[in-house]
Amino acid sequence: SEVFAVAFAQLAAGAVILTLNVLLLVIASLLYRSPSLLGYCLFPLDVGALICMMENNVILKMIVVCVTLAWSSWAAYPFMSSAVNLSRKALALYPVFLMYVSVGFLIIAID
Repeated sequence: SEVFAVAFAQLAAGAVILTLNVLLLVIASLLYRSPSLLGYCLFPLDVGALICMMENNVILKMIVVCVTLAWSSWAAYPFMSSAVNLSRKALALYPVFLMYVSVGFLIIAID
């Protein structure tokens, strides 16, 4: 129950921060893409969490999380880059990447 509470709170806070970022960057079309970023692009990390549940090796967990983090970031890139100017692309991608990194740390930390 504690693991679920932490994961739920983290994803809820991430959703709020991503939505605020979209509103501050004034990207109207991206506001409707936020649920897709949270669902579709988190799928690789979900697969990585399932793999890490089967193994208790920390080095293997780190490798799996790095691969799935890269996969998630690569999946999120087209959503963000298509709606943002070239000069604001890093501002839009940074919070998404931070949320994925924090989910990756949770996958490594939880036994």
